[in-house]
Amino acid sequence: MSFWSTQTIISRNKELSKLDSSRPLISNFKEDRVKEASYTLTVGNEAFITASPKTKLDKVKKLDISKGICYIPPGQFAYLITHEEINIPTNCLAFISMKFSTKASGLVNVSGFHVDPGYSGKLIFAVYNAGVKRIPIRMGMGIFLIWFSSLDYIDSKPKDEEGFDKIPTNILENSQDAETLKNLSDKIAELEFKSNQSSFKSTLLLTLLIPLDIFLFKSFYEKYDISNIYNTDLGYWVAIAVILVVLLFHIEFYLIMRKIKNTIIQHSIFLRLKYMIIGLLTRFEAFCIKKPKKKDDN
Repeated sequence: MSFWSTQTIISRNKELSKLDSSRPLISNFKEDRVKEASYTLTVGNEAFITASPKTKLDKVKKLDISKGICYIPPGQFAYLITHEEINIPTNCLAFISMKFSTKASGLVNVSGFHVDPGYSGKLIFAVYNAGVKRIPIRMGMGIFLIWFSSLDYIDSKPKDEEGFDKIPTNILENSQDAETLKNLSDKIAELEFKSNQSSFKSTLLLTLLIPLDIFLFKSFYEKYDISNIYNTDLGYWVAIAVILVVLLFHIEFYLIMRKIKNTIIQHSIFLRLKYMIIGLLTRFEAFCIKKPKKKDDN
């Protein structure tokens, strides 16, 4: 097995183009992209990014980046398709990777690293943003590399399945429920916040119930003369029983109030009101932090 040099890649593309102009080694071949025994492939017109926890699955779809740009958030997977079509001869095996400059930004290839003999079509790269910043992707970016290596014989069982011309739907369906490290981290942080918020609310509610306890105990004490009970041997156990009853009353009262609150909030009218208030607060916040435009001197 020997890898092709820069000269061999160029000459083999010319040979294959003469044999069949519709099946060159690489479509839209450009000699200036051949360098250091490899060819630089570019990003195509489609991309798919896995959903964040707050994104509804029915809104997740492929992105058309032919006239724009998309961003891969930190901790998210994405599928990118090449602009070029590859036609691997049956006596050849290809290897694929990403440029170091792209890897240094945090975007790494997590899909396969070779192309089978006989494969014909575009290549799909599964990538993962392991960095801390979102990574911009636009059509025509030269971020992929491909190397070619000759086999000792023509492969007797080459790839005979049709290659990709777009990102297939089954990949999208399987990726919509993908849990990334970033998604899990966000969910854990959200659960911790809700737990702390619930603990604070519980403590606040129980604290507010203390005056009610004092009022009830005082009323009961004034209505019924129970001062003699504490002078008996049962006084200690009576006090413990009273404390337990009060605690159980607090817990039951809190659970009932929480259930009532959840029932009210889940009503469609209250949900609309909730989202309307959140929207107004978001707009107000954006208005407050919006930088004033500089006036022209003219």
